[in-house]
Amino acid sequence: MPLTALQEICDLALPRSCAGCGEQRVAFCTQCRAELEDAVTAEPFEATPTPCPPGFPVTWSQAPYDGAIAELLRAFKDSGRGDAGPHLARLLRSALAGLLEAEDSCRRELALGGQLLVVPMPSRSTSTRARGREPTVELGRRAVDRSRRLVLRRVLRVARSGRDQAGLSAHERSVNLRGAMRLTGTGRTLVPGRVCVVIDDIVTTGSSLVEARATLLAAGAIEVLAATVAATQRRGT
Repeated sequence: MPLTALQEICDLALPRSCAGCGEQRVAFCTQCRAELEDAVTAEPFEATPTPCPPGFPVTWSQAPYDGAIAELLRAFKDSGRGDAGPHLARLLRSALAGLLEAEDSCRRELALGGQLLVVPMPSRSTSTRARGREPTVELGRRAVDRSRRLVLRRVLRVARSGRDQAGLSAHERSVNLRGAMRLTGTGRTLVPGRVCVVIDDIVTTGSSLVEARATLLAAGAIEVLAATVAATQRRGT
């Protein structure tokens, strides 16, 4: 049995604490569940970092990166709380739905009977080894589950590690990520001529999405958009 599935079973059977606020003896407390439901039923929105970096793709998000949503994301990514995955995937699915409804290129591609290529933001190999999993891929699989219009594939990889992004300014993140991504072997076959939607957990400075977009366009994608669970604005450089 995969580690993630086993962890989710353990979390359901023996909840440690609320993944959103830390309340003991519940996996997900009433207050955090209500906050999540409010976020799921809210209208998705076009997210734009401040300042907005050149080359930033049209990006739709479902929730502000704050409160229980931020805690759930941190718990899911860094504390092994796989049980938060289904809840966060609902937010990502809603953001994707907003993107598909709003953007002409998506509607046109789907009207012609095509599929949108959903591209998880790649993680550094060190992060993947430390976590033993790829959180963005997990969220993406749940978000596009059973959809005939969306096909999820790992087509991007991190070619060089660079510095840890934590604590870097928007400009430093941009420089750190420049040229950091490459296509996988699968990507070289799948990307040309496709409309691609990059998915990620949050958008902060937008540097990662800029680099992903540039890499996919250089490989022949006809358009690159993005969807995230949450968005935050970061002021200053």
